[in-house]
Amino acid sequence: MPPKIKIKEDAILDVALEITRKSGIKGLNAREIAKILDCSIQPIFRTFQNMDNLKTALYQKVEDYYNTYMLAGMNHRIPFLGMGLAYIRFASEEKNLFKLLFMSESIAVDNPMDMISGDDNQEVIELIAGMTGLNQEHSKKLFVDIWLLTHGIASLVATNHCQFSHQEIEAILMDAFKGYLDLFTKKEEEQS
Repeated sequence: MPPKIKIKEDAILDVALEITRKSGIKGLNAREIAKILDCSIQPIFRTFQNMDNLKTALYQKVEDYYNTYMLAGMNHRIPFLGMGLAYIRFASEEKNLFKLLFMSESIAVDNPMDMISGDDNQEVIELIAGMTGLNQEHSKKLFVDIWLLTHGIASLVATNHCQFSHQEIEAILMDAFKGYLDLFTKKEEEQS
């Protein structure tokens, strides 16, 4: 008897990623994965037990992929701007993956400042403080304000509601950054 072909976890996740990329997370189901892998649904559930576990693993895979965009953005001559541009580029190039990460109902934030409470964002706040001379409080506010603008543009791009050129996006983000920097610099001068 020939050995059974084992469907590996990576193969399942790769197919799940492609389905999500094309159809969104709502198009993801075990039958579609099995059809593409030419197997029954049994190997999928043997590996992940249920669709929630598979989606959790997929979310992590997409997040890791998204992080490659952000790391590339850090190579920009202005790293903070590069990260914003990378965020919007991800929304443009990977619309359904962007929606999974940043436009799903599972994301609930009561306060915009909560969005930047993670350790990974602390590095960005330090970067802003270092390049602007702003204190921590104003660096955080600048980060949130620019992120809200960036997310708005990215959401418009991901939902095909608006198209911007790279130059337009860069100009919008730079103008906003300069405006907020000027505002927070003046506030710090008034406080001292």
